[in-house]
Amino acid sequence: MLDALGEVVGVRFEERTFDEAAGIDAWFIHEADGDLYHDNTSRDRPSYTVVQSSRRVPCGESSVIEFSRNPILPRILAARKIAANEASSLMALPQLSGNMQVLASKEGAPIWAMQETAGVQHHYSVAPIPELNDGEALFQRFHGNQFLSLLPFVIFLRALTADHSWEQPPLQACFMLDDPNLHWRTYGFVDFAKIATHAQTHNYHVSFATIPLDAWFVHKPTALLFRKYHHQLSLLIHGNNHVAQELARPYIDQGISDNLGQALSRIAEFERCYGVDVSKVMAPPHGACSERALAQMAQLGFEAVSISTGSLYHYNRQAPWVQTLGVMPADIIAGLVVIPRFRISKTCQNSILVAALLGQPIIPVGHHHDLADGLELFSELAGFINSLGTVHWSDMKGICRAHYAQKVEGNILRIRMLTRRAEIRMPDGISHILVERPLWQQVECMPVAWKAKSDGSEWTYQLTDEPISVRPGKEIEISLKPPALPLFDQKAAPGLPFWPVARRQLTEARDRLAPVLRRFL
Repeated sequence: MLDALGEVVGVRFEERTFDEAAGIDAWFIHEADGDLYHDNTSRDRPSYTVVQSSRRVPCGESSVIEFSRNPILPRILAARKIAANEASSLMALPQLSGNMQVLASKEGAPIWAMQETAGVQHHYSVAPIPELNDGEALFQRFHGNQFLSLLPFVIFLRALTADHSWEQPPLQACFMLDDPNLHWRTYGFVDFAKIATHAQTHNYHVSFATIPLDAWFVHKPTALLFRKYHHQLSLLIHGNNHVAQELARPYIDQGISDNLGQALSRIAEFERCYGVDVSKVMAPPHGACSERALAQMAQLGFEAVSISTGSLYHYNRQAPWVQTLGVMPADIIAGLVVIPRFRISKTCQNSILVAALLGQPIIPVGHHHDLADGLELFSELAGFINSLGTVHWSDMKGICRAHYAQKVEGNILRIRMLTRRAEIRMPDGISHILVERPLWQQVECMPVAWKAKSDGSEWTYQLTDEPISVRPGKEIEISLKPPALPLFDQKAAPGLPFWPVARRQLTEARDRLAPVLRRFL
């Protein structure tokens, strides 16, 4: 667990005794005994102490944890109450000394506290750090249903390593529904017009993962609706034919490329005919996606894939990158950006909080039947998400291209890319941009490509350690991988076998009949 956390946060753990403090930035003391509050505060380095189980005191079986307003806590946690089953077994800290600041409590009893002495912070927690067994990934111990044990320690480590001069990306969010097409103004329990006006009122955005096989026909008034309400409604790509394990089959590379190329070709024709933009972001059908498919999508010009971390782990268990999968602001795997998504429900608030704490876009995903009882689910969750702070609701392309950190150094704007491609408007007083990759992005060394947006400029290539000359007020695009899209040969397109077409017709008929059957029954 410590190795995995160290890789994510950028620290290294070494076993030392307290008289071997040379080169140590902070102490982590697990299952501490003795005089907790005096032993640590005499040291001149920050510390995080997990209190020995024999010293913890009972504090009831409540599953609710309440965080204080202490400024060292992330803003989205301040004064917030969080319900989680794992909290019911937590006990409390022993009696606190006078200058101890409570950071989190359960039924009024402290479970996480901090003591500051001469500007040095010493944290005390009752939450034991969980084991990480062979073959397990860190996200399996830090997700919406299990995160309280690691949360205080992660916040402590991030405070040690944070460079506060960087302005992180804004909170970003998008609801996602898989399968709907634009054959009519409704799809099952989805009514596009009602969602558009409801989203305007309650400040949210919905992106529909549509199947390229369905692009053969579009109801033109529905296409007009999507153009009119593009701030509330959008589309992304959902496989190609939507057959089982479509992006996880053991194809040869050319077979994957032909399948994905056909998806892009169908979507390009759809955009040309109906004027509705589709984000070049893939939502793999049934969450099935292999590393080989990710690599082919990167080669073909997809900007990202949005998939649940559990699904990607399931289909790539032996990959070397799975241990830290899903706990960074974004992963880049085989050259493609991976944006996690999670199941939408009335009780997914903890998954929303975990995504926000990790700096990830907030992407709750579901299907049309999740709206069988109306749009209250969207309004309730949008209200919770908007309570976290200023939230940028957008389509998936916009989310990808706004996912970068920045800081100003004189007349230079430094950009830290968290995805492969970004759109940046130059602030006043800026004459140059300097692009860098975060340390956790294991990508090949290559020049960046950049151009002015929307003026027909060609891509210019520049090394990442060389500043890019820009004009204030201009908006530019930056790509870590030059976007050279290979042409798709229609002659190489896979045939249209009977089963995918028949299956899709049957499932669409089932979905569209669902509201009628519900009323009848």
